[in-house]
Amino acid sequence: MNPTKKPRNPKPFPWLLVAIGLLVLGAAAAVGWNWYQKRYPSWYEEVRLSDGRVITIHQKREHYENYGTAQSWVTIDLPELGGKQVWHSYLMPQRVDVVNGKVYVFGIPRGDRQLSYYKYPKYFMVGFVWQGAAFERIPFLTLPIQIREAENIFPCLPNDIGIRNRKLTILQKDSAWCKRRNDSGASSRLIDIQEYKALADKWAAIPRWEDKFRSE
Repeated sequence: MNPTKKPRNPKPFPWLLVAIGLLVLGAAAAVGWNWYQKRYPSWYEEVRLSDGRVITIHQKREHYENYGTAQSWVTIDLPELGGKQVWHSYLMPQRVDVVNGKVYVFGIPRGDRQLSYYKYPKYFMVGFVWQGAAFERIPFLTLPIQIREAENIFPCLPNDIGIRNRKLTILQKDSAWCKRRNDSGASSRLIDIQEYKALADKWAAIPRWEDKFRSE
């Protein structure tokens, strides 16, 4: 007679390998999320319009540490827009406003790639108006003069001036603002058209863009 075979001991479940795998996945997810947050920073921001209303917008950027903002998305919720709409551009947004029932937005290019895309605008800044289905570009000086005098949304990242909140309040914005584009190191929301024009001319002279080919 054959001796009775002893049952084999089942192999222990590889809990250690599972735990190590979960730790690796968690670390990879954390690294990926951190990368995404740095490449695509976003925040909510209170904005005071020229008619006195205060709305909340959402800003999102594609941002490179060695370059700056490459493109941006601003989500705006206004009855004049029929609800939420997204203004996408290759600009650092500067203002959202409503004048006589029309919604206007404008921003400033970060560097040569964006300047080339917008044909080296003569006043540096690029303006748009909502036309019922999309934001359409218009010459900057055709924007209402009262909204061309100052910014009302952050063109820089809040982190650039030490603000790390996920929502910027009017109070925070009134007490701190982004540095001006003239590299003076000063912070101001005021817009000096002639100063911007001089800066735009300086940038256009580098690739030798003639005025007749530049956009308004």
